[in-house]
Amino acid sequence: MREKTMSPGPNPWIRRVLPPLADLSFTGQETSARASVVVLARDEERCIARCLDSVVNSGFDDVLVVDTGSVDGTLGIVATYADRGVRLLQVPWGDSFAEARNVAVDAIGDGWVVFVDADEWVESAEELRDCLDSLTGAGGLPRLVFAPRIFDVDRETYDDSIPRIFLADGGVRFKGAIHEYPVVAGEVDEPIGLVELDVVFLHDGYRPDVVDAKGKRQRNMELLRSALKSDPANPRWFYFMVRDALPVLGGDQIVGLCDALRDLVGRDTGSGDLLGAAEYWKLALAFSCQGLVALGDWDSVHRFCRDLEQVDAHYFSTMAELVGGVVTKRDLLRAVEIRKNDDLMARSAIDRAGRHTDALICALLGRLRGEGEADRYRELCDPWDDVFFEKSVPRRASGVSPA
Repeated sequence: MREKTMSPGPNPWIRRVLPPLADLSFTGQETSARASVVVLARDEERCIARCLDSVVNSGFDDVLVVDTGSVDGTLGIVATYADRGVRLLQVPWGDSFAEARNVAVDAIGDGWVVFVDADEWVESAEELRDCLDSLTGAGGLPRLVFAPRIFDVDRETYDDSIPRIFLADGGVRFKGAIHEYPVVAGEVDEPIGLVELDVVFLHDGYRPDVVDAKGKRQRNMELLRSALKSDPANPRWFYFMVRDALPVLGGDQIVGLCDALRDLVGRDTGSGDLLGAAEYWKLALAFSCQGLVALGDWDSVHRFCRDLEQVDAHYFSTMAELVGGVVTKRDLLRAVEIRKNDDLMARSAIDRAGRHTDALICALLGRLRGEGEADRYRELCDPWDDVFFEKSVPRRASGVSPA
């Protein structure tokens, strides 16, 4: 089992609390609340057994599989788990992940609901159950949603902010056909408070063979277009259109989507999303710069850098200098200075863990002090991949590798 690194504070499972909460208080009383696991599934014979094996007989009161139209062997596999308490609910696919999740929440009714995707598995269900018990003493639980650390085993990256856990009877429901998000549902939907947890789900659903076999790209783009058409003032859909379609977008399309996002900044769109247009705009700019670099549109990259956070602007502008063959010791010193500043790194729209800045430092070390220095630093860092780097090694196609 992995070595846990608990953060200090009233609850050691909590890593970070995001706005609109400034703090998270505890009453000091812990009780064992009802807890259920929900697995959304459709044609998941490859991995559904692995997912269920990670949560059955682990202290959960209910394990519910919501199947939205499987035609492979998924239903037969799920049936073999009936004697271990796994329930099956079959619902028609309504072209909306939010709709499927809300059906599941209603079916659970009360207590904790934990969503685990079929292509995921829980690292330690016992730890997860202990974590949930410890959270019952938190104030304001009906408005809180909790995010595990989801580790992509193929890309070796964590996503810390996907909301998966909340009280089923607390008024939280999902919105959106794709990249669905939780809100406190009402006449006017309100943002939830998001709490990042130190519990791990593992995931392998973005393997290229899996993505191609399930037609995920085409499905996601169709659902995104539908979401944007039905909710054209919601900045979330512009951002995910940039992120998901980046490899096939032209430069004018990338710039147009970012400009549309910028135009939404300052408007009250009433989406109920935790993030607003300003945050999505910065995130979109960071992704867009990678696409524009691949297209060779450095003019747009430099223009977007004026609006990026300092840490990310330095990354792209210095990479431009590397491609152009002109870097100085000052570039390296500035990169190191930024990397040491936790407050700056926390504002990165590219990677809060700072791996992109580590990769930049490696590239600068290699250019200014030799590859031996770069390799020694690289051994201390987690690998980073993007248009410039493959596992923190400069891609030769980008022109940044030492000659």
